[in-house]
Formats: sequence, structure tokens, C-alpha cells
Amino acid sequence: MNATQASDFFVRCIEKGRIPHAFIVHGGTFEQRYDVSLKAVKILECEKSPNVCETCYHCRAISSNNHPDISRVKPEKRNLSIDEVRTIKQDMYMKPYSGRYKIFIIETDWMQAPAANSLLKILEEPPEYGIMIILARNNKNFLPTIVSRTINIRINPEIEAPDVDKKNSEYLEKIIQSAERKNWRNFFSMCAEIAKNVSREEFENIFEIIVMTARYNLLKDTEITDKNLKGTNQESIINTVSHSQIEELLDKRTYLRFNVNSRIILERIILELISPKWRNWQTR
Repeated sequence: MNATQASDFFVRCIEKGRIPHAFIVHGGTFEQRYDVSLKAVKILECEKSPNVCETCYHCRAISSNNHPDISRVKPEKRNLSIDEVRTIKQDMYMKPYSGRYKIFIIETDWMQAPAANSLLKILEEPPEYGIMIILARNNKNFLPTIVSRTINIRINPEIEAPDVDKKNSEYLEKIIQSAERKNWRNFFSMCAEIAKNVSREEFENIFEIIVMTARYNLLKDTEITDKNLKGTNQESIINTVSHSQIEELLDKRTYLRFNVNSRIILERIILELISPKWRNWQTR
């Protein structure tokens, strides 16, 4: 759905008198997700709710990020920690200061097990006035029990390029160049180095950049441009990508959900991208 449809959903919740305690807004771009959350909190808190007047105290305070009952949680590297969940829990069980609800806008793409389990306890026994709106690129990195206890709102249609540290992005380009030039000693040592120095979350962002680069090149062959690929020059390095290679990349995304060696994944996906598979079915 788009931002307008998402807003209409919150209006219907109020009209029916059924306000869920937790939402996951995923897909689209960060700006789209945040816009949905901003409209949602105004719909919930406005003095003329479910309408939004934009002039009452609540609307003005929300627009200026100064509402005492609206908290915005922005974890480092979008990875929600157990300490941040504890803070949310402590604050949530204190009654609202001036609004109808205590609302937490949580910008996270990942949750470590302790944080996820602690958040799950809040979802199981939330206060009647407590609401969480989780903003994420996708909901696949969360525990199924968390996803099942929230209302999931998927925003279309744009694809968001993940933010990758400039140093890691440049290092990735050098790895791809080493593979292209068949400098295997350098290639394998650099893969080991980047796998050792980045977190699992950072590696997922690197993986997303590789997928989007491959997608960019596939679209370019059909004279379609994608404005969302930014911050790297990898599109000039990976020159030929097939539809089947994109599928194989996406299949390997599931490996990241398990404790699979990130160095091996990185080596394999780059080698598959730069080495088109020639299959002569007639000679098999």
C-alpha cells in the first residue's frame, strides 16, 4: 500500500475502536516509512482524531519532534539492543503525560536475540495506552513470533539502497576488481579481512549492495535506469549479469539467517557474479 492507504488504515482502526499495540511498517524508502509513522501518530493523538487538524497542541508538538508521549528510537547501525528495549519498557509502563497514547517509533532492521525476546514480552503484555511502530527495510530479520504479534504494513513501490560505510564500499570494489583480474591471493585475503572486520548487520548491507548492483546492470541492459543505486561505482565493474544469477543471489540471502561463515558467502557470490555459467545442454 502507499502512504495514503496506510493512513486510512489507522483511521479505520480508530473508527472501529480497535487500536493494535504494535505495527511493523516495512518496504519503500525510509522517508516513506517515517512519513507513515508521522501521520499515524497524528491520527492517534490529534484532538480531532481520527481527523488531523495540524493546528492543535498534539499535531504541532509531533511536527516539531517535541511531543512528550512520542519517543523516537534510533539504534546505532539500526540494530536494536537489549538496553534500548529496557528503556522502552521502563518508559512505556508510565502513563501518558498529555496524549491518549505512549507511542514509540523504532527505526531498526535487526534485533539480537536478547533484545528480541525482551521486546516480545512487551508485545505479550502491553499497557492499554502503549503503541510501538517499528520502521524496517523488511520484516524478514525479525523473529516470527514478533512478526505474528504485530500488524505488518508493507509500503510500495520504491526500493531503498542500504547505507554502506564508505570504507567498506571501497573495499568491496577492490575485492571485485581482484576477482576480475584473477588476482586470487589478493581476492581471498581481502575477503577474509572484510569478513573479520564487519558485523553481521554490516555484512547484510554489503550483500544488499551487491544484489542491487547486479539488478542495476540487468535493468541497464534493457535501458532502464534505477536512481536508487548510490554511493558506489560497482556497476562499472560487474558488467554482465543474468536473470539466473540474480535468482541465485537472492537464494543465498537465506544463508545470512543462519550462522554461516560470511567470508565463504562473500567469496561465492562475487565469483558467481563475475563468472557467467556457460552450459551446453546438448553435450551433457
